[in-house]
Amino acid sequence: MTDLLTGLMSRHQLHIALPELAAEARPAKPLTLLLLKLRDFELWQGRLTPLAADHLLKITANIISNTAPRSAMCARWSDSIFAILLSSTPLWQAESLAEEIREAAAATSIPAIFDYQGMALDFCYGAACSPPVEHTRLPAAAEEQLRHAEGGIFAELMLSAPPLPDVPTLNAYIHLASRYMASGDPYLRRHSQMTASYALEIGRRLGFSAAQQDELRIAAALADIAMAESAGAALHKPGPLTLSEYKRIQRHPILAAQLCESLFLPQSTVNIVRWHHENLNGSGYPDGLSAEDIPLAASVLGAASAFSAMLLPRPYRPAKKIFAAKAAMKSDYWPEIVLRELKAIV
Repeated sequence: MTDLLTGLMSRHQLHIALPELAAEARPAKPLTLLLLKLRDFELWQGRLTPLAADHLLKITANIISNTAPRSAMCARWSDSIFAILLSSTPLWQAESLAEEIREAAAATSIPAIFDYQGMALDFCYGAACSPPVEHTRLPAAAEEQLRHAEGGIFAELMLSAPPLPDVPTLNAYIHLASRYMASGDPYLRRHSQMTASYALEIGRRLGFSAAQQDELRIAAALADIAMAESAGAALHKPGPLTLSEYKRIQRHPILAAQLCESLFLPQSTVNIVRWHHENLNGSGYPDGLSAEDIPLAASVLGAASAFSAMLLPRPYRPAKKIFAAKAAMKSDYWPEIVLRELKAIV
């Protein structure tokens, strides 16, 4: 029986087909189960009527079925999880398909009713193939990979978060973020260190209190902690970004802010993290804020982040000289007082 809402196969139908397809699988041509979960569906549900939420799932199902190869079996696995069963498909090809589906989702025009700031159609995914996994364990193995992808940095960091009701200390959060950054991408690690250094010196010169400097230190440590998860391979892409890649990168302050909320940080800290890429002229992200709507600390962090990024080499350009980076810092984006102090310390 097909899924009545989406018209895709049901999970039961996929389970029935699995043993026969697995019998034909070989190491060079494995059977792969790809699971894709619609990100933030719980948030969508909280803002939409049941009919609108169902319509969103139909749009999602169409994206998946239209992008998957004709030979694939597409099914609705659970509420917001979809499955694709792929014969003679190695893991890397399944993951490539998942990225194609993410691209297609990002390029899909959705009705205005779904157009909320900071929310976009996107998926996390997990896959497993048989062999080497026994076909009876294929669903469980794919679900395990999906849980890992869905949890991402949140699952890892929350395991080490200071227990409630203890009051979290400044050093606990900085250690938490530093440990994660140290085990990850070298560019992000260096960029985070430089950003924090510049931001704190700007804040000190602007007369931030000790408490404000502590808050800025926490925000600087956590601001880019979701960048690797959001950007993926686009982080080190040598050429121009696609629209989908750019949208994924724009999610990183949203994810980092969600982490801050999960760690019970003050709303002011959450706002600094979420809005550190907002610009005075309204051209920033994720919320398109402008001028006085942007907290000064967020502008300080954003200016420090942009300046630090220009001083580091990237696959698509060499590192800028300090004088060139200073010239590129414009008052259209950050307050004059922030730029004045930044340029004074370099």
